Amino acid sequence: MQGGDLRYHIGKYRKFTEEQTKFFVACMIMCLEYLHKNCILHRDIKPENLVFDSEGYMRITDLGIARV
Repeated sequence: MQGGDLRYHIGKYRKFTEEQTKFFVACMIMCLEYLHKNCILHRDIKPENLVFDSEGYMRITDLGIARV
């Protein structure tokens, strides 16, 4: 993913606007809803595993310890 991970952006910007925060939370909820609908438990949600694509949308990565 070309946009970097959330930990990088937290370190770089330190603060986000309310609008940015709402967008990030909405993206995380959509990601988790998708996993839930497919009976997948991620088990390792953290800023390093939340990455952004080139258009600024968040993706969840590192499903190494996920369970179906």
